[in-house]
Amino acid sequence: MQRSSLLGCTPNPTRNDDVKPVLWLGALIFLASLVGCIATIVLAWRHADAPVETAGARVMKVPTGHQAGAR
Repeated sequence: MQRSSLLGCTPNPTRNDDVKPVLWLGALIFLASLVGCIATIVLAWRHADAPVETAGARVMKVPTGHQAGAR
């Protein structure tokens, strides 16, 4: 049994031609994100942070250990 369609509508709603632009867009987005990740890794490797200075038993004004009798 064949269904009738409206004038100007295609009887087959799924066409293979509609899939190709979506695949190209997906591949383009994937490659752009991959390039962005690689660029972030390279920039982080080239510009390493300086080590944090530890003055005594504190790091950035936070004690590194528990005080005796604090419980």
